[in-house]
Formats: sequence, structure tokens, C-alpha cells
Amino acid sequence: MFNSKMKALRILENEHLLIRHLMQEWFEELQAATHAESEMVARLHMKKIKDLLVAFASVLTKHQQKEERFFFPILGAYVGTNQGPVVTIEAEHDEMNQYFEHFMSHPSVELSLEQMKLLLKDLNEGYEILMVHMYKEESVLFPMAEKVFKIKDEETLLDAVNTKIY
Repeated sequence: MFNSKMKALRILENEHLLIRHLMQEWFEELQAATHAESEMVARLHMKKIKDLLVAFASVLTKHQQKEERFFFPILGAYVGTNQGPVVTIEAEHDEMNQYFEHFMSHPSVELSLEQMKLLLKDLNEGYEILMVHMYKEESVLFPMAEKVFKIKDEETLLDAVNTKIY
């Protein structure tokens, strides 16, 4: 189930599982809203998506804060923080959050069906970025960390990330 041997990285991987689960809930509503043929049906799905995104965003934010405050700086001490994978992954946090915030900022009651579908397309883009993002962390950053981290790094990271996000 987990690819990482380090306990701290397994915690982050486990959080990815929770994030994927929460994403699936609103993604199903996104699909339904995208295929809705009436504004009323689309609005109902949009409201459900927004309700689900509130809980999702809270979990995602807490997870990202752990990565940005603890994991990325420790890894960055070995692989650099001005360029390379850590910088790229951090930038993806900002990019995906902009899609989610953009979606949440539009009251669907004021939107036409066509406008809702455009907004849903943007939300889908945020979904795709996040899915690829987590894959990159799990297949690139986590294995990289396992190769370069010292025992003290793992202990520091474990103390920092061993907190609840839900």
C-alpha cells in the first residue's frame, strides 16, 4: 500500500489517500454537473461540490502546510530550493489552489449553464493538476528524500508531520 519506508513519508502518503478520497467525492459531483442539461440540476451539483470542497480545502491546506513548512525545506537543503523539483512542486500548490479558489469565489446562482460548465472545466483542471502533483511527490520527491535524508532529518520530519489534518 505504501511505497515509502520512512514513517514520516508514509504519513504524507496516507494523507494523499485521504485527499484522493475527498477529491473523488466532489469529482463525481463535478462529472454530474458537467453533464447536467438544466441550470437547476447543475446548480444543485454546484452547491454540493462547494460544500464538499470546503472540507476538502481544509484538509488539502493542512497537508500542503506540512509539506511547505517541513518536508520541502529539509529536502531542499539537499537538492536546492532555487530550482529543480522542490520549486516546481511548490509552484503547483499555488497553481491548483488558484483553480479551487476561483471555483469557490463564483456564486453559481448568478451563472448561466454555459458559465457553470466553464467554471467546472477550470475545477477539473485543478483536479488534474493535483492528481499529477501527488503522483510526482510519491514517485519522485519521496524516493529522493529516502535517498538523501539522514536519520535526524527523518526524526525532525516525523515530529512535524505526525499531526491530524482532518
